[in-house]
Amino acid sequence: MFRHALAGVVLLLFVRAEIVSAQSTPPTFASTGLALAPGQFAMGAEALLWWFKDSPTPVPLVTDGLVGQPNTQVFLGGGSVNTGANPGFRISAGYGLSERTALEGNVFYIPTRSTTSSVASSGNLDSIDLVIPFFDPINVSESGTYLSLSPVFSGSARTELTNNLLGVELNGAWALAPAGAWQLDAIGGFRYLRLRETYSLTSDSPYIPPFPQDIWITSDNFDTTNHFYGLQAGLRARIDEGSFFAAGTVKVALGAMVQKVNINGSLVTNDYTDYGPTVTYPGGWFALPTSIGSYSHTAFAVVPEVALNLGYRITPSVSLMLGYSFLYASNVVRPGDQINRTLNWTQSVAHTEDPNATLLGPAQPSFQRNDSAFWAQGINLGLAIRF
Repeated sequence: MFRHALAGVVLLLFVRAEIVSAQSTPPTFASTGLALAPGQFAMGAEALLWWFKDSPTPVPLVTDGLVGQPNTQVFLGGGSVNTGANPGFRISAGYGLSERTALEGNVFYIPTRSTTSSVASSGNLDSIDLVIPFFDPINVSESGTYLSLSPVFSGSARTELTNNLLGVELNGAWALAPAGAWQLDAIGGFRYLRLRETYSLTSDSPYIPPFPQDIWITSDNFDTTNHFYGLQAGLRARIDEGSFFAAGTVKVALGAMVQKVNINGSLVTNDYTDYGPTVTYPGGWFALPTSIGSYSHTAFAVVPEVALNLGYRITPSVSLMLGYSFLYASNVVRPGDQINRTLNWTQSVAHTEDPNATLLGPAQPSFQRNDSAFWAQGINLGLAIRF
């Protein structure tokens, strides 16, 4: 899809484009169809509706048996998840510096959205026993811990993915000489991008009568934040047909992706206080003491963007536009990829049911950074005004 969009915009930029040394027109403000003469100021506001690349959740989190056994069902994890259509906004501003140059900037934000999945078993005699599956490095085999066990305790689990995306740009625009009906601008500047995501697993496994009422609640949280800082360059083209216009932009930013991962897990229970006050123990099911912590890494990254706007100038200084954007970022960390299912269960109160659990053997799970690519695409509808 990216290659097709890129090819289309490149064609838009260069068909009939023979750059000559003739006098240029002022540069276009963003992709609004409005030219910025010296001293002119413009602003734009857009509503966004974007879709993100699915967030991977490759580790099976809750099953009804051991991984690899025939007929084992995976109820949570083991795939990918997304938050669907994500609404947001973009605010832009520009100022004409000279006959051929302008300064422009924009901020876009896709606010936090979330999606959840859950599974539960009553623990009654006819219910399914739910399992937390993992790989045991001590016995070098697949293993598992009961989340629910008939007829002793019930079990429920819930996963939640949350995400948000923020971007900031500051660019200079330089009007190149016209190419026939096309106006071409070279653009260059600074780009910042921030992607935040959280993937969490919470569970509850209380006893069922006639056993005493108790509290057994776990929490596993995997948080990732990616900060991109880079310099970018690109081209923008505009063609007019009366009050109608079309504008296409190709930009590529190169820079540093600062990847941050936070892992936390806990068990809250009153099983070891004679069912009185609760005590919080470190470690849930997958986030255990050997992996809990904060981790940071910086990698080289590439962030290209392709955008196409179609618009109508309501007046010479006011335009309405509808467009499409595709944004790509390499080398990001995403939360589901950071779950290590190789677990040394001896350190975990949740797995051993021993309040004095101590690590014996290999220090697993360890943190193993896994990065991948991310993209966002969607439509925009906006209004721009030149003063």
